[in-house]
Amino acid sequence: MRAALLDKNLQLQMIDTDPPTIQADDQLLIRVKAVGICGSEVHAMHGTHPTRIAPVILGHEVAGDVVAVGAGVTAFKPGDRVVIDPQWTCGECEYCRAGEINFCPTKKVLGTPKWPGGFGQLVVAPQRSVFALPDNLTYEQGAMLEPLSVDVHVAHKARLQPGESVVILGTGSIGGLLSGVCRAMGAGPIITADLHQHCLDAARERLGATHDFLLPNANFAARVKEITGGGADVIFVAGDEEKLVNLAIEIAGNKGRIVIVALLREAPLQINAYDVIAKELEIIGTTMVNHQDVRNAISLAETGQVDVLGIVTHRLPIEQVQRGMELVDTKADGAIKVVLSFDNGG
Repeated sequence: MRAALLDKNLQLQMIDTDPPTIQADDQLLIRVKAVGICGSEVHAMHGTHPTRIAPVILGHEVAGDVVAVGAGVTAFKPGDRVVIDPQWTCGECEYCRAGEINFCPTKKVLGTPKWPGGFGQLVVAPQRSVFALPDNLTYEQGAMLEPLSVDVHVAHKARLQPGESVVILGTGSIGGLLSGVCRAMGAGPIITADLHQHCLDAARERLGATHDFLLPNANFAARVKEITGGGADVIFVAGDEEKLVNLAIEIAGNKGRIVIVALLREAPLQINAYDVIAKELEIIGTTMVNHQDVRNAISLAETGQVDVLGIVTHRLPIEQVQRGMELVDTKADGAIKVVLSFDNGG
């Protein structure tokens, strides 16, 4: 099969490699039709991701067609359109039994050396990680269900309530879709901030942000406090800049919640602890998703509550993966989300 390999020199190259095969009764073989490029893949390209380590076939935002199924697969058949939750879990540990699959200690993650991803033409996945793609969604929309699931999980971790004020620091693909999730949950105002105006435009025009600010902006903190009546209820740090955490602390209201979404692996955090104490703030971590998040994300997209294509700016064939990665990395040419395909099917 054809695949884009991130090699040991952190360069992407097209290769021909043996396709994966079904090894157990509960597995499916899936032909990739569309795969998104995530910021975590950009981290891998820079050698800064903890698990996406070269040489590796990346790609975990996958939609495609079932090609074959194992003898024990009952929910799918060849020809079905599907999406993949990129977590291959044990299904037996205390976390899996509780539905908290993101904490499974032995799970494999799609797009890592242990589970080659959707930058390859074919992917094998266990039945429990596969979900039907609704008929009214394209493959491209299907590939966006994975980042949307992340945002559903993030909003759940924040305990977001209708009417609460929100600030999203960083409106790339995750931050942009998060605007849509917050709107669907009845939050407001929804304030976005980013270094790139085109990212802010997408969040406001298609995904429900009510206010946007191009950073740096010396008046940003004061304006947030003015708009929210003293400080935001919930702040999501979705931009990969350590200094945004202290900005979040500054603009949070009393008893505010700060959710760290970005990886923030470039340097140790140094925070203004007194403000956290004085305002009784919560700083919340979040990692991946559970299957209820996936189901909720599918519903939001299927019913049109979140326009998942609002972040998609570029559509490229897999052979242009290097350019796609560079676009996501630099945000050049108005890029937010790049979707790759192995053919012209939508």
